[in-house]
Amino acid sequence: MVQQNNDEQMPGDESFQSPEMLDVQRKIRMMVVSSILIMGLGIFSILGVIVYKSVANNESGGNGQANVVATGNQLKAGESIRSMLVENGTVYLLVDGNDMTSLMVVDKKSGAVTRRIEFIPQAD
Repeated sequence: MVQQNNDEQMPGDESFQSPEMLDVQRKIRMMVVSSILIMGLGIFSILGVIVYKSVANNESGGNGQANVVATGNQLKAGESIRSMLVENGTVYLLVDGNDMTSLMVVDKKSGAVTRRIEFIPQAD
């Protein structure tokens, strides 16, 4: 068995490693660097979307600004709103009253009722 003298090799000397091992180490270093770059790109793109959404003027409910639209004058006497749904700039109201149920479609910007559908109650 041949013993190597540790005094002859310098700490940074990689001459004892095979060329295949050096190639594997180089590939691993490249994979680590590329994965760090891809992760950084992903983080910057998420931050960019957050900044864009906070600056852009859109109609999302999360921006803290709400336009108050009075729809109480559109209701008939004795009617009450059972439920409400807001979707894509349109407000859908389910209204109960006078032994009838109706659906009101209201434009979110103007507050005008664009459609009213009355459902006929079924006999028992």
